[in-house]
Amino acid sequence: MKKKVAKYLYFIFTVLLFIVIMPTVHAGTYKQYTGKITATLGLNVRKDKTTSSEIVGALSYNSTFKYRDEDVYEGAEGSGCGYWIYVGSRNGYVCKDYVEVIETVDINDYSDSEMAQMTDEEFDAYLDEEGFDETYKVKLKELHKKYPSWVFKGIKTNRDWTSSVKEESQIGYSTYYLDQVRISAGHEAYLNTESHYSWETDWFSGYDGWFFLANEPTVAYFLDPRNYLSESNIFVFETLYFNDTYQNKDIITTILNTDKYNDYIYDTGKAENYSPIAIAIKIKQEGTLNNRPTLGNIDVKCSGTINPVYDATNGVSRLHPLYNFFNIGATSSPSNADLNGLCYAATTNENYLLPWNTEERAIKGGIKWIADQYVKVGQYTNYFQKFNTAIPNTELWHQYMTNLEDPKSQSSIIYQIYSNINILSSPFVFYIPIYNDMPEKTELPKLGNPNNWLTSLSYSIDGKETSVSNFNGNTTEYTITVPNYINNITINSTTVARTSYVSIDKSNSVLKSTSKQVALPSNENVFEIVVTAANGNTKTYTLTVIKEEAPTEQPTIEEMLEQAQLKLDATYVSGITFGMGSNTLTEKLLEINPFATIVITNNKDEVKTAGALGTSDKLTITSNNETKTFEIVLYGDANGDGDITLVDIVTLQKHLWGDAILTGVRLKAADANKDGTLMLNDIVMIQKHLWKDAIISQ
Repeated sequence: MKKKVAKYLYFIFTVLLFIVIMPTVHAGTYKQYTGKITATLGLNVRKDKTTSSEIVGALSYNSTFKYRDEDVYEGAEGSGCGYWIYVGSRNGYVCKDYVEVIETVDINDYSDSEMAQMTDEEFDAYLDEEGFDETYKVKLKELHKKYPSWVFKGIKTNRDWTSSVKEESQIGYSTYYLDQVRISAGHEAYLNTESHYSWETDWFSGYDGWFFLANEPTVAYFLDPRNYLSESNIFVFETLYFNDTYQNKDIITTILNTDKYNDYIYDTGKAENYSPIAIAIKIKQEGTLNNRPTLGNIDVKCSGTINPVYDATNGVSRLHPLYNFFNIGATSSPSNADLNGLCYAATTNENYLLPWNTEERAIKGGIKWIADQYVKVGQYTNYFQKFNTAIPNTELWHQYMTNLEDPKSQSSIIYQIYSNINILSSPFVFYIPIYNDMPEKTELPKLGNPNNWLTSLSYSIDGKETSVSNFNGNTTEYTITVPNYINNITINSTTVARTSYVSIDKSNSVLKSTSKQVALPSNENVFEIVVTAANGNTKTYTLTVIKEEAPTEQPTIEEMLEQAQLKLDATYVSGITFGMGSNTLTEKLLEINPFATIVITNNKDEVKTAGALGTSDKLTITSNNETKTFEIVLYGDANGDGDITLVDIVTLQKHLWGDAILTGVRLKAADANKDGTLMLNDIVMIQKHLWKDAIISQ
């Protein structure tokens, strides 16, 4: 019986707890006014409804803000103004005399029960009222089916999408974390290659430690509100204002795994109208919970007016332990973010309880600083703290963090906490921004290293490599000139990144090698060298190969042979030294006429590119539009192997004995003493050559 009573009481307690923690949305229709500041010098925002009250901010001339009838208060006698308007984004009041209404809109507000009971058609109409187009509505309808009490409010930023992306992509605005694991996965594709990057070396310079500048497509993806419309990510749009119906100290303990700071966080959050849950998550995200930084024992120099306590005797800073739980001021400009954060914690400003030399002062002062600088000026969601687009006529650069993933990361933590304490079905309100002229969708770039540059380009002719003159990886057009007789070259290239590959072919077939032999069929030949990066991006280098034009008059074939000191006898050529290769003979002839065509073949009519020349090899020369073929004679080389050995003596003996008769070029080569007949004295001549008593003249 006691167990049943206990279960019943637990059920009642759970229901009551659920009712207590649920935030509410009030139903009704109200007028929303857009006011424009007409005071040419700007308008002060007062803490209370009187001109003698503390100034908590200012609105510039022609800037705008939104308010309702319930935000307008009649000024008390002596207040200095007939009516005051409460400006929620600044948590203060302005005099209505200097505000011009430029737009009035009827707004429908719905209670959580009304939202949950809407038909599909009614919910679709509601989304239209809020300004959501179909690219938003598809995902919002899915969320509505699972969480019908969730309320989605459209925030029309009146900002152009393209210009917003470009502004958020400026140097220092948006960063992306990259470590070795992400590098291995190809996340370099998300980084900016226009700044802090060398194409020549494929080196990204960290902007702030392991945080690198993000490129425009990546910024666009994280800026796009539609990419957060999932169950866990939508909490980037949850308000950061204080709400004691579901924000309590127990949740702080859950987040930080300690209750040590609960009172500081909860009480200060309440006083500053700042969610203690959001505060705790921000501390957790910054990773400073167990950090006890100090400027003590470090020779430190802080810029500007920051003056750490200095011990003149020892010549070093001697501050007590400093705390900066929110990493305020910890920017990488000019360098060393950690040091800059400590330097800020060492400053003096009682409004923010600086210096932060105790944990209590650091937490309370940090909360007040964030509330004043961000939450109270309209950056009331984690999304808006990264992308300051909620308030018209404000600069986007006013952001709490540069890390693009920070809002999403905090949202995941919030979602997990709400899931663990079973309040996800509560009627949360999400403030979702809408931009002008948004694209159909945005996507992250394809993974992979983006470098598609060459670091070198060269060509080889007959194995001799020549670099392309004045090659630069950023220049894509090159022209080289080769001798007229060259029929093919080998194009060689080297990529900057080891992850990219090269295609060297007019048809752009994929070749992962960086060298390829290509034919030169015409006087002008154009080749495309396509470099494909790991992420698929390509860069095309064009190499134009021009053959030199032959002069009108060239040496005759006979003149070429004579100048090369070769001997011509009808169709026979002699005068070639033993051991000379085909390449050597070709180069020798082309030095005389570089526009000639030289082809050397063996006795099987195969082109000969290696080995020594020998008897019966053929030399074909084209010059002056004339082509002639000659048989090569090496006297003494009767068998045609390009050398004089005992085999040549045996070959000659067989001829003399009638066992194997020599004819043609071999018969001529066997005449070692060149007397026109084959006799025993030719054998003797070959023997003397072998014994080095005499050399057979060619």
